Amino acid sequence: MRLLLDTNILIQLLKPTAEGLADPETGELIERLVDRAAALEAEVDQTGAVLVIPAPVLAEFLLGIENDSIQDYLDMINGASCFEIADFDTAAAIECAQLPSRQELKQLAPGEQASKLKYDRQIVSIALAAMVDEVWSHDVSLRKIAVSKGLTVKSLADMTPSSIQLELPS
Repeated sequence: MRLLLDTNILIQLLKPTAEGLADPETGELIERLVDRAAALEAEVDQTGAVLVIPAPVLAEFLLGIENDSIQDYLDMINGASCFEIADFDTAAAIECAQLPSRQELKQLAPGEQASKLKYDRQIVSIALAAMVDEVWSHDVSLRKIAVSKGLTVKSLADMTPSSIQLELPS
């Protein structure tokens, strides 16, 4: 299985934060976010899935990292067999050019086509070119584009965190 990761998911796997990520379906903050990311990581380990990181996602992730830690994260990604970096290459460029429908292109003002080549469309076109099975993202616009192209889209809200075992006092 090949899973494409958007930046918000990559952050939770490599530099987890316990708050601030909303369920893209409901808009409500996701509880036990770190546990859900751990459940995704365990599923990847168990199934041997490949985590595809589009180059634009890697760039966005690295923007949030201190310069002296960038190489550490690159070593972590490059050293793990589950990660694959996917470039915005010729195949992805062709997919990206075909994302807007002809009707959509007719409605654009002259010179407006360049605005269609935003990160979200690049990421979806990389997903299509890399033939991923699922796109993992919390970004509503990216999810909408991916679904319109027939891709399966998931978020950490779809992961069930492991149960919490409470210790009873003796």
